[in-house]
Amino acid sequence: MAKKSLIKRIVAKNGEIRYYQNGKRITAKKGARAFIRQNPSAKPLSDREKRSQKALKNYQKGWKFKGQSIQDYYVTILDILKVINKNDIKDNDLFNVFENGKRKFKDFAELKKFIAKKTTPDDKDTPEEREAKKSLFKFCTEKGLPGYRGRDFESFANNRLTNIVDIVDLLNTKTFKYYTFIVIDENGESKRGRILALLALRDFEIRVASELQRMVPNSAFIRFCYDYKVEPELKTITINLTDNKPKYEVKEGKDKGKKKVKDLKYYVDNSGGTGEKQSLLILDKFEDVEIEIDFS
Repeated sequence: MAKKSLIKRIVAKNGEIRYYQNGKRITAKKGARAFIRQNPSAKPLSDREKRSQKALKNYQKGWKFKGQSIQDYYVTILDILKVINKNDIKDNDLFNVFENGKRKFKDFAELKKFIAKKTTPDDKDTPEEREAKKSLFKFCTEKGLPGYRGRDFESFANNRLTNIVDIVDLLNTKTFKYYTFIVIDENGESKRGRILALLALRDFEIRVASELQRMVPNSAFIRFCYDYKVEPELKTITINLTDNKPKYEVKEGKDKGKKKVKDLKYYVDNSGGTGEKQSLLILDKFEDVEIEIDFS
């Protein structure tokens, strides 16, 4: 076995740090990394070496596949799918995931293909399977409207009033902390970045809730459930609010046979009722959103 090459570190009189390997000087960037790998607890350190030391610690604590760093996203999804128990993985390396005594994933491409199959709804899936896959990437916000007061509170005993901050909690998780949040508004315009995307989401909820409340004054409680799309390679989370405006046939009156847009009023007019303790579910109006509203 070849003798391990040691890094020699020399501090010049002017404070410059120089690194040598096998008697030859190497770049400061390469030298700092190699020096820290060989001397992880060395002190004092230059700013560059401190950054290399931090990077080494993050690598050692982070998740890998065959020693190469990977995003926490893959670990999170495998954990949710109950494919792994994170505490049982040797060296935080997903190459060391075994099934029936054999490695489950021969390479990283196979791991990604497995996750895509388990998380992407398919035409061959049963309704239950499709819903289970969609629920992996879903969050809901709930709001009590003015009509909520005086309502039988037992109807909401298991609910907690939440707001747009829930998506912020998701974005702040270790898994998605460095992902770009994108909201495609009702007109198909893309809003990128947390501030613009969150404002678009907030404005959407205010507009829809206000419009429904104007139409039905006894509106009491509204829930928005969003299916968000994760692109780990692009490090993006996207919610599509595009107004699908599906068409329907007018079967009576002077407009018989013509096409009309399903606006929110259409859903109210064609609901099972808006009386006390009744509710309305809107599933096909907006691309990635399901809306439920309860009446008092």
